[in-house]
Amino acid sequence: MTDLRTHRRLEQTGLTLVELLVSMIILSIISTMLIVGWVNLQRAAAFSVSTNNARGTARDASARVTNELRGCQPTTLPTADATATATPAPQPPITSAGPWQATFYSSFNSLDEGDEGDVGSGLDALRLTQIELVLGGGAQNTLWWRKDTDDDGTFDRSNVLARDVVNESIADPSNGGGTTYTPIFRYAYRPTAGAPVQWTDNADGSLSLANVVAVRIRIIVDANSGRPPRAIDETTTVRLRNSAME
Repeated sequence: MTDLRTHRRLEQTGLTLVELLVSMIILSIISTMLIVGWVNLQRAAAFSVSTNNARGTARDASARVTNELRGCQPTTLPTADATATATPAPQPPITSAGPWQATFYSSFNSLDEGDEGDVGSGLDALRLTQIELVLGGGAQNTLWWRKDTDDDGTFDRSNVLARDVVNESIADPSNGGGTTYTPIFRYAYRPTAGAPVQWTDNADGSLSLANVVAVRIRIIVDANSGRPPRAIDETTTVRLRNSAME
């Protein structure tokens, strides 16, 4: 009789409570590792997309501003008479300059507003153009392109070049001894003909525009708010043609 009961216990199937608890703990650990891995993978993918978008935005905006400034020149070019006197007096290529905006006449991609046709080349193609960062805080900081396509003195066309531009909140130690912001535009100028080139963002409006010889464009676009790296930084320098101080 005792041998029969022992035999039946040996044939008993199933899991004990301890075995069940151990299995659940192992399963929980594996499930947690899978979920954490999946979440991290999703975050990495989202970060990659965000960074690529920011890089593309900064690159495209920088290229557009660069092309506009390369097409920048005065509306009237001086000619020298027999006495080598320039008539009329040389004009500055840029008509308004500051850390957040530059206004100038550009021939880049000039179209007639009526039929969208090419208006030609040279002085006939020059149109008043403005690049301006409108500050609104964080994602509200927007870089705008504006152009007077019908040449009536007012901007009738505008496009957004970049959003989430964070130049305002990033310090620039090289800007005039250091500023709490990084200007979109810095201007190279010669105080007098032949003098060494100096740089300013013209925040105080004291720069003589006739002395400007080049413009440095720096666009910083937020890539991943709250996490490093936070921004994509694009910098380029354009030398102005037909500037009086070249």
